[in-house]
Amino acid sequence: MSTIVAICPYCRSGGVRAKGTALGASAKCPKCKSSFTIVPDDDLPDWVAKASADAVVISAPSAEKPKLKLPAVEETRAMDALDVTEPSPVLPAEPRPQSRPAAQPAPVFTPDAGEPAAPTDAGFLLALGALTLVGPTVLASQLPFGRLIALALAAIGFIGGLLCLGAEGRARIGGALAALLHAGVAVVVLLLPSWLNLDPWDAPPVEEPQGPVVIEHGTGIRTMTTPGAVLDAGRSSWQLKDVRVTVRSVVGPVELRGPDNAKRTTKESYLQISVHIANVGFEREVSLSGWAAGLTTDGVRVTDGSGKQLDPAKFEGTFTPDRGRPAPRAMPGNVSEVRFLFPAPPKKTDSVQVQLSGVAFGYPEDIKFRISALGLQVRPPGSQDLPR
Repeated sequence: MSTIVAICPYCRSGGVRAKGTALGASAKCPKCKSSFTIVPDDDLPDWVAKASADAVVISAPSAEKPKLKLPAVEETRAMDALDVTEPSPVLPAEPRPQSRPAAQPAPVFTPDAGEPAAPTDAGFLLALGALTLVGPTVLASQLPFGRLIALALAAIGFIGGLLCLGAEGRARIGGALAALLHAGVAVVVLLLPSWLNLDPWDAPPVEEPQGPVVIEHGTGIRTMTTPGAVLDAGRSSWQLKDVRVTVRSVVGPVELRGPDNAKRTTKESYLQISVHIANVGFEREVSLSGWAAGLTTDGVRVTDGSGKQLDPAKFEGTFTPDRGRPAPRAMPGNVSEVRFLFPAPPKKTDSVQVQLSGVAFGYPEDIKFRISALGLQVRPPGSQDLPR
């Protein structure tokens, strides 16, 4: 097998000796360290004449650069069999296949993750509060002293809306709307109260009856009465201005309460009288004292049909009856309920008269009620409670 000398096409001063089968293989110049492909070439330098006579000198053409490519399997086997006497051709190392990086999981988007919370818009909250206050302002006009309450709330909402006008965006729009609505409510309350079903500011005062009236339970019809008149407790109530007095009664066993909320029902029947003192007005409270506040039984007189006075029932020991819900004063719409117990009248009694002192709530005369025979019927133990 012939031997060849491959000349470096770059420096033309170095070469390598190889077997004839190395054509097409890559070699490395021992002088300039450049890599080139072994191919035949007729343009050889002078020093090639000094090469061995039996060697065939070849070189890559100087006009073209060697191609850098991966050798085929046959070329690789041929290069392994080279018998190099000069520095051996350097074959390019076969590049290792680069491993594809492992697929990374797709990032999961979570709303608001890592994002700072949006700052609170104080101006918008103030505007929203002022807008929300419009509804309560209108509703407040229907309450006792509602005009003054509505005007105060409208002033608060109007000022809150004005403070938002210096803001931007929705806060400014909401503030302007709130100020406009509250100003409108104030105008209606002051100048057009009839739109809210309110009486005019300059309306003449409603003339109240100078004396007490009788109010029928079923119809609510009011009728003037004279001091000292006896009212039917089952059909009507007594009223003077804001104070309304109602008497209810029942005859039957009484439930007593003891320590640890223990209960016990009496075997005897009692006449149970419940007196309600209600404040039906809208502006002032009613001060109560004496029997009306549950402090004493003085001022309460009960007589049977023959005129015999019944003494209040007494209970000894730790068990006591229910005394109602007395109060020292009655605010508008509130009731003070006081209960009194008397021995049951004889079965043949057709009526009982209850006389109450009006001094307990500021009336100088006594108020009289008659409890008919229907209210004196003995009730079974399960129905002895008085109606509220």
